[in-house]
Amino acid sequence: MVSTISNMGKRSLNIKNLVPRKNGAYRQGYYALLNPAKYIGDPNKIIFRSSWEKKFAIYCDTNERIIAWSSEPFQIPYLNPVEREMKPYNVDFYMKVRSSNEKGYSEYIVEVKPSKQLKAPKAPSGRVTEKRMNDYTTQLKTYLVNLAKFQAAKDYAKDRGWSFVVVTETFIF
Repeated sequence: MVSTISNMGKRSLNIKNLVPRKNGAYRQGYYALLNPAKYIGDPNKIIFRSSWEKKFAIYCDTNERIIAWSSEPFQIPYLNPVEREMKPYNVDFYMKVRSSNEKGYSEYIVEVKPSKQLKAPKAPSGRVTEKRMNDYTTQLKTYLVNLAKFQAAKDYAKDRGWSFVVVTETFIF
């Protein structure tokens, strides 16, 4: 299910070939499956790029309603509004969940994000320093890129009869 985007201008990159960082801001590593029959993909390359992604992988692996799942299963092209070029969006998860619809299941693309990245940041007030403006600019860029990624994922999911959801700390904790 892993795909790459070769016409993005730069060399194509398979996210599954990136090794988790040992000394990054987020806890990263490889997830060891408990129910390998449910996993779609290479069971030796289930990478979590944050502790929240690890918790969601555990949820997918152990929840009885989840029939099948995969981490970083494919890339979706999106127009990055900050860099003004097409980029690949590596979705965090895909899952197929048992449901009562006519198919007997529903399919989802899932992104794991902190809720603060889902809202437009507030411009600094009071004494405006260079650091505060830089922080605001970084948060605004992150927010705008996330909006573009999420719209691309919604469109991709809709074309396939799937749903796109963002999982935040509210769900994880």
